Amino acid sequence: MTQTLRTDVLIIGAGLAGSLLAWRLIQAGKSVHILHNPKLTSASRVAAGLINPVTGQRLVLQENIEVLLPAAHALYQQLEEQFHTQFFFEKDMLRSLQHDKAKLAWKKRQLDSAYQHYICEIPSSPDVIKQSQTGYLDTNALLDALHGYFQQYNCLTEGDAQQHDIQVHQSAQYHLQWKHITASTVVFCQGWREINNKFFSFLPFQPAKGEILHLSTPNKLPEHIINQGKWLLPLNDGNFKIGATYQSNTNDEQTTEEGKKELLTALKSMPIEQQNITLTNHQAGIRPNTLDKQPFLGMHPKHKNIAIFNGFGSKGSLLIPWYSKSMCGHLIHGTALPGHADIKRFACV
Repeated sequence: MTQTLRTDVLIIGAGLAGSLLAWRLIQAGKSVHILHNPKLTSASRVAAGLINPVTGQRLVLQENIEVLLPAAHALYQQLEEQFHTQFFFEKDMLRSLQHDKAKLAWKKRQLDSAYQHYICEIPSSPDVIKQSQTGYLDTNALLDALHGYFQQYNCLTEGDAQQHDIQVHQSAQYHLQWKHITASTVVFCQGWREINNKFFSFLPFQPAKGEILHLSTPNKLPEHIINQGKWLLPLNDGNFKIGATYQSNTNDEQTTEEGKKELLTALKSMPIEQQNITLTNHQAGIRPNTLDKQPFLGMHPKHKNIAIFNGFGSKGSLLIPWYSKSMCGHLIHGTALPGHADIKRFACV
């Protein structure tokens, strides 16, 4: 007979969001258990892990970048020291101004002092700008390290938890139960799959599929990340990735010939030797985008011990460190969540 396991927080989902939140809570002294289904495709396992403060054709500086970026650097440095492994790699980005919209935006940004730390012109290449404080997170290496840590301390269970499997016992301290695990609080961190979660069906997710290619070549790679609408990411191991496609209104996680063709066509215009390139992997994942482009954090309006930590879209590597700290404080001390991210902003069921 399986013995009942009691924990302060049960986290459902062990992608980057669930894993970093679990790490924060454990470091704060809370008992945590994570449910993880390795058979399900995780956007965190597919994502390139790009960190880029200025994005889009309009060259928009990420809101609150002055707190988001230091929080990301601090947490990844802490994890690198813990596991004696480098996870974050700084690498400047060269961005082509291919369209009039981008060229006009650059003229405006040159007059804005807020952008000076993140972007500059290249005099010898008038249609190319250099973005700094960019880089990438090796999400797979980090998740492997964290999952190994959780397994070592017996706080990760492989399983598929559906919302109807959660039993609520209002009279007990550990009043949330999944099979043999009872918890004071449950946090859902299942990415786009939360659209099927009855507790949070009122949240307007807008999932978007993306495909990327992994490639290798014996030729010299660019020193910088290249952004020409599609990006080319030279990796620390000498291989590189190119991505990403964008397809909304689909929950299909399968790779497609159309996606591969789109990316290989983009590769032909990249500043890289085109001979002797080998395709080594083709992946697809679904970004957990949201209607208002802001994350979903907070407690269910009726079930005060059921929470969500989700909706980071394609910017999880940059956003999750700071928001996980905020969510951790909210769960432990009841501190207020950022209003723009708190799910109280939506009408409740």
